[in-house]
Amino acid sequence: MDNTLDTTVAAKGGIHPRNVALAHAATAALLLAIFAAANDWFRSSALPIAAVLGVLSGAAAGAIICTLVHEWFHYLGAIATRGRYRRPSRLALFAFEWDFKHNSPRQFLVMSYAGTLGSLAAIALFMLSIPAETPCSIALLAASVGSLAFAGAIEWPVIARVQRGGDPLVELSKTTPRVVLASAGIGFVTLLIVAYALT
Repeated sequence: MDNTLDTTVAAKGGIHPRNVALAHAATAALLLAIFAAANDWFRSSALPIAAVLGVLSGAAAGAIICTLVHEWFHYLGAIATRGRYRRPSRLALFAFEWDFKHNSPRQFLVMSYAGTLGSLAAIALFMLSIPAETPCSIALLAASVGSLAFAGAIEWPVIARVQRGGDPLVELSKTTPRVVLASAGIGFVTLLIVAYALT
C-alpha cells in the first residue's frame, strides 16, 4: 500500500504495512491453532492441565486477536480520512504511527472511532463462529470483550475530550501508566463478568 490509496501519507521509511499485516496474521493463526488444539484436548481429556491450558490459550487468542483487529481498523480509519502517518520503525502491535502535527481533530476522531468498530467486528465474528460450549471457548469470547473494555477505557475519555474541543495529542498524553493500569482492571473485570454470563 505504497501511498496508492492515500497520497497524503508520509510513510516512506519504516516497516511496510504489508509486512506488519503478514506478521499479525501469522500471530493470529498461531493463536487460533493453539486454542483449537487445547480446546480439542480439553474435550477428550479430564486432565486439569488441559482445562488450564485451554482457558489460557483461549483468553490469549481472544484478547490479542481482538486487539490486532482493533489496531488495523485504526489504520483503515487513518486511510479513510486521508490522514498522515508514519510506518512503524519496528515490528510490534501498532500498524502505523499517527502524525498529530499534520492531522486535524476530525481525522483523529475518525481514526479513533474506527478502532472501536474493529473490536466490535472481531467480537461479532467470534460470537458467530465459536460456540460458548467449553471453558476454553468461553475464555476466548470473554477476553475479546475484555479487550474492547480495556481499549475503550483508555480511548473513549480521550475521544470525548477531543470532541469537546481538546487537542488530540494533549488529551492522549493524559493517558498515564495509572490510567493504563486502571483500564486493565476494567478489562479484566469485564472479562470475568462476560465469562460468568456465558457459563
